[in-house]
Amino acid sequence: MHIFRLLLPVIGLMLSSACLAAPALEGKLARVVVTDSDIEDVRRWRELRSWMDEAVKQGASGLILDIHTTQSNAQAALPMAEEIARLKVKTQAYVNTSAIGGGALLALACDEIWMAPGSRIGAAPPKVQVDESLSPKAQDTLLAEALAVLKAGARSLCKLKNHRPEIAEAFVDRDKGLVLGTNTLAEKGELLMLDADTAVQPVDGQPLLARAIIADVGALAKAAKSGGTLVTLNAGWFDKRGEAVAETKPAVAAEEKKEAAVEHKTPVIARDQSYKDKVVVIPVGQDDLIIPARFEFMKRTLNLCNEQGAEAVIFELDTPGGLAWDTISLMMKDLQALKSRSFSFVNTRAISAGAMIAMATDVIYMAPASAIGASTPVSGDGTPLAEAERAKNNSAFMGMARTVVREKGHDVRIIEGMIDMDRGLIINGQVIIPKGEIVTLDSEQATMLINGKPLLAKGVVKSIEEIKQRESLKGEVITAEPTGFEWIAIWVTRYAAILILIGLAGGYLEMQTPGFGIPGFVAVAAFSLFFFGHYVAGSLAGKETMVVAAVFILGIVLIGVELFAAPGTILPGIFGFLCVMVALVYAMSGWEVAPAGDVPSSGGGVGFNLATYAVGFRNFALGVSGAAVLITVLAMWLPELRPFRAMILQTSAGGTVNDTPVMQDAARARVGDAGTARSALRPYGTIEVGGRLVEAMAEGAYVQSGTAVRVREVKGEKIIVEAV
Repeated sequence: MHIFRLLLPVIGLMLSSACLAAPALEGKLARVVVTDSDIEDVRRWRELRSWMDEAVKQGASGLILDIHTTQSNAQAALPMAEEIARLKVKTQAYVNTSAIGGGALLALACDEIWMAPGSRIGAAPPKVQVDESLSPKAQDTLLAEALAVLKAGARSLCKLKNHRPEIAEAFVDRDKGLVLGTNTLAEKGELLMLDADTAVQPVDGQPLLARAIIADVGALAKAAKSGGTLVTLNAGWFDKRGEAVAETKPAVAAEEKKEAAVEHKTPVIARDQSYKDKVVVIPVGQDDLIIPARFEFMKRTLNLCNEQGAEAVIFELDTPGGLAWDTISLMMKDLQALKSRSFSFVNTRAISAGAMIAMATDVIYMAPASAIGASTPVSGDGTPLAEAERAKNNSAFMGMARTVVREKGHDVRIIEGMIDMDRGLIINGQVIIPKGEIVTLDSEQATMLINGKPLLAKGVVKSIEEIKQRESLKGEVITAEPTGFEWIAIWVTRYAAILILIGLAGGYLEMQTPGFGIPGFVAVAAFSLFFFGHYVAGSLAGKETMVVAAVFILGIVLIGVELFAAPGTILPGIFGFLCVMVALVYAMSGWEVAPAGDVPSSGGGVGFNLATYAVGFRNFALGVSGAAVLITVLAMWLPELRPFRAMILQTSAGGTVNDTPVMQDAARARVGDAGTARSALRPYGTIEVGGRLVEAMAEGAYVQSGTAVRVREVKGEKIIVEAV
């Protein structure tokens, strides 16, 4: 008995430790409510994702998406659905009222789908904004590209989660229809929408889509095999997560980190490390292929891999596309010159320019829910090209891409179908993608065997570490990162409009104050950083930099002449503004110009194409508009602010600026007063009126010192005179 009493505290401590070691949500189901606003608002979705990630960390046995959507955008939901599909926990979709549009894709990304009584799911077509300025053919091309990407993504989700791919296609594409046996679920020309009863009806011994109809989420939680308690994830729960996490035993947390490290083996970030015998990973994300400086970074990385002897280079792709000519240059020059083995890991999208980069590597691997294709060229502002221009560009791109793709051992018919929607993809009589659709392959299609060989990708993998094991790569995995100057170039090219805004607003403020002060330094710094960043980004090179800078400075000088030396002449100001605009727009758009002769045309070259400079004009317009708004606000409010009054020494003067002797003398001037110029008026100078010296301005011709003048107009504190 004594011994038992002595052991009681120890046993209690052990039990307590065991309880504390258990993660906060272990054995429980986590519920997340998803509405249209959660899909349309990216910030809201990130908040939901943070809740889900935290629930997984705390050991939730499963995740239930409680879906209420009626009109959310399917394209916006696709990357979100891909994130759900990769969660390392069992996922269940509960269609509560409806999962229409983007909600249908989120449901397809879950392991199981359950329906509420009277609910419905489906109708998730791509939404393309109608632009009446585009031809019907151009609008069809835009819709076809969006449809191809969406269908491939939806198919991948279904194949990954064991749903019927034909259902996903019928959700997305109204031309597909759906006929199962003798039952027509959707006619061609209409989108598939399933009610609860239809979604659970058996087909070939399996439910059509959903497991069953169930009364509510609570009943679904009770039906779970684990019998876990249901916890709704929301802001209040998330704010309290720290208390639960703090109760977790440190040893358990350390073990979890160790297991995660073994599973993922996060690559080392390369900064000053050598690439010798390393497996170098180059991430290509959402915006990377629209930033010229990123291409310069990738080219430098590939050159270093050659110089230092990297074992292999892996492009990790999750991109919707980007700049066409930079991509072609990377494919034909830098990737072809690479001595190391090259791989692409499509994780999870390699669309447009991303697909072209993938096909320029030796081997392609796909993530379980992934898609590759849709490489139709578009204009600089993202709209489809006119029919003649589209045909010309398609021919040029296919001609250049064929060479690279054939060299890497891939089927050239695939890249042709990705570029030209009129080709489709037909191999050995098998229609993989019909004519009239842009080729976009999901992971299963990309890895399907044709004559004993994969169609495009070598296999489906979940991580770069798995690629390393399959290819027997021995080197350490290391992720390439931009240098300091490259980061500057990336940020400058991304936020060029803000630098233009700051530069113009600073220049205006400097012109309104005597001497050269802080606004002038700010303007000089902003434009210096602008040109330096674009020089590092590679859009300006050699003598071109000097020419563009000279044109910009000439524009500033001409604007100065208009404002100070020859006001009212108009022409110097107009030419100055045009010079500034040309210099800035060219610096932002120079990389988009295709080399003469690259694109066949009747004239033997590409000629001038305004769409090439769309990004530059957009940034310039945003910068000028923003500067105009900022200048207006400053002109209205800055003089009234206390710091500004202190700067101009109003307090030291014993009152406001209007109380100073100089301003009081100027205020006494009247229209018709006669006086004498005491300095040359060019156009500003000093005149004597009624024995007082005041500042005045002459309009038109200059007035020499000693000339008799007469006050013609008084505008507040500005006195305008003319020679008598």
